[in-house]
Amino acid sequence: MATQDPILPSIYESEALRRIEAWKRPDQAWWERAAARVQQTMDDAGDQLRRIPGVDWTIDNVVTGLLRLINEITQDLVWREGIYREFHRVGFQEVVGPDDIAWLDLEVLDRALEGLSGKYVSLAAVEGTATGFAGASGILPDIVALVALNLRAAGEYATYCGFDITLPEERLYALSILDAAALPAAERHRAEARLSEANTHVARSKTTRSINSMVVGGALSSVARSLALRLTRSKLLQFMPVAGALLAGGFNSFYTHTVCDAAFHLYRERFLKQKYGEGEVGREK
Repeated sequence: MATQDPILPSIYESEALRRIEAWKRPDQAWWERAAARVQQTMDDAGDQLRRIPGVDWTIDNVVTGLLRLINEITQDLVWREGIYREFHRVGFQEVVGPDDIAWLDLEVLDRALEGLSGKYVSLAAVEGTATGFAGASGILPDIVALVALNLRAAGEYATYCGFDITLPEERLYALSILDAAALPAAERHRAEARLSEANTHVARSKTTRSINSMVVGGALSSVARSLALRLTRSKLLQFMPVAGALLAGGFNSFYTHTVCDAAFHLYRERFLKQKYGEGEVGREK
């Protein structure tokens, strides 16, 4: 009996895989090296700030707790029905849930995703500038608002690519993307590569529901604390009221662009690995 030929990625999907691989191995441009130096200066300042009594307690017990709460609330508010309607707009009326997305061509997903990054980057700039005028008192509200905005963005990318953002494991993955985006360039690329490797393990199983809930909960707390610390360090220049407003808007835009870029590549890679399997996707490298 003749064996059935394996389903292979389309020409569009094969090109997308090549671009994803290129994204995972970037050349560090001069501006990234300059940004890394600025980040190191801010990290040094952050270490000085943490020596002030009560700062670590605030990060551990206030900021981290707020970020975990925001992660829950924000992903619950992702308008999944509205996202499915975007597929209707590009001609796929049958999409009413995640399973209906799984076998679409990636080109369809990319048409539905058009403009998503620009929307969130613009919102981040407005939010950062507004809270930046408050100086030091605006740091905590700014971090909470920035994380909420970017979790919403990651949740939308996940939903467009057919993943159920209501699952704790998916919320951990989205929060991990935000944490990686807060790192200096060289470390960020390594962290994103690790998230890409995690895609492989997820793709080997159609569900992650079997992951122990206590393990997920502990990981969420750890990632939330890491993100709280990184963003607090990066927000130190907001102690300067007027300059801080401009810096906040610029940082928020850059950070949100980084989150959206990572979510765009990582969720699309996961989509393709689940659709074709690790073996077929691996051939496109």
